[in-house]
Amino acid sequence: MRTILGYQSIRWLSKEILTPPGYSKKSVNHLKRFFIDKIRASGPITVAEYMKTSISAPQVGYYGQFSDKQRVFGDSGDFITSPELTQLFGEMIGVWVFYELANTGYRGPWQLVELGPGRAQLMNDVLRSLEKFQDKDVSVHLVETSDALIEEQERVLCVDNSTPPTGDVPYVKKNKSRTGVDVFWYKSIDDIPNGFTVFIANEFLDALPIHQFSRSSKNPETWHETYINIDKHGDNLCFMHSKAENIHTKGLIPEYIRNDKHRKTWECSPESGTVVNQVADRIKTFGGFGLFIDYGHDGSRDTHSFRAYKNHKQVDPLESPGTIDLTADVDFGYLSSLLKESSLVYGPNNQREFLAQLGIEARLRRLLKLCKDRDTQEQLIKAYNMLMGDMGEKFKAWSIFPKTLGTILDARKGPAGFAQK
Repeated sequence: MRTILGYQSIRWLSKEILTPPGYSKKSVNHLKRFFIDKIRASGPITVAEYMKTSISAPQVGYYGQFSDKQRVFGDSGDFITSPELTQLFGEMIGVWVFYELANTGYRGPWQLVELGPGRAQLMNDVLRSLEKFQDKDVSVHLVETSDALIEEQERVLCVDNSTPPTGDVPYVKKNKSRTGVDVFWYKSIDDIPNGFTVFIANEFLDALPIHQFSRSSKNPETWHETYINIDKHGDNLCFMHSKAENIHTKGLIPEYIRNDKHRKTWECSPESGTVVNQVADRIKTFGGFGLFIDYGHDGSRDTHSFRAYKNHKQVDPLESPGTIDLTADVDFGYLSSLLKESSLVYGPNNQREFLAQLGIEARLRRLLKLCKDRDTQEQLIKAYNMLMGDMGEKFKAWSIFPKTLGTILDARKGPAGFAQK
């Protein structure tokens, strides 16, 4: 779960938050104190602003503080992603990428871009899969704002550390993967070179900031936005509703939501919309396709989903900003509506169905035969059951293709993992 937008606008926060006068570093959450002081000075803030700063602020944000002491992923962190569970997931994504690439008919250099790569375990497994196909035309491009995570990604993917780039280059780091593929790192999706590109992202969109809205119980025609304020005691944060409609309720809530009288709440992530539009524009102009996997829904969820996790347990999202994982379900229905005129969109499909169509069960059987002992087999089976069980239902796969591939995809009844029955 990670973010690539708004980096420049919040870089200054680290200096403001790290050393506020009069507070002990040991006893005070400086980011929480920053929010309280800011609200006291200029008024309540949106959930989107709170989420964006808490996650992305350099040094003090959730991903900016990634280190050996504050782990984010895995058993010792706050959540486990599918690539952390088992190599099966990344291998299936690698197979999907190569298969869809082959079906486009494209031949030539191409870019594999991952948005928010986490510890780069997914990319590591994907590259291992692609190595089997002996594809020499691929280069890898990772979009990541956290310097600490960039260092971790390089450690996982590459043999040696790289030297800082010199000259006027768009990337912040360059190296070679263990399989010999060029790897570049960027702080913004805008810096990725033009060219035929395959985008992948796993548990990325759910960390992008959301605006949260509720329909008025007194006047059903009116919507209120959720804000974050200071509680009556003055030392903690709390939620509140706007007194009336504002620029966000008027500008973001679509008519189909307003007209659905049964709907009482709605969440919207404009930054997610920006990302998928950027991806769609690039693949329309230069060729390619994209795959997003995240927990989310098709637009039918009618309750708020903004929440926080710490040590694999759900916690108060306002208690310790910067040290907890903030997240919200992805509204793939909303994102699909943004692209209906420009792109071909497939899904969201349950992760279970997506992986099953790719042949994950056959791959499991193959790996079980290669296991050297029963314990390893049981661990692999457990990870598979998690991927295909509860996670297989909650997580959705969603893909974007250019309309120029419509005839080919129609003949195939959709991309792999999204085939119509």
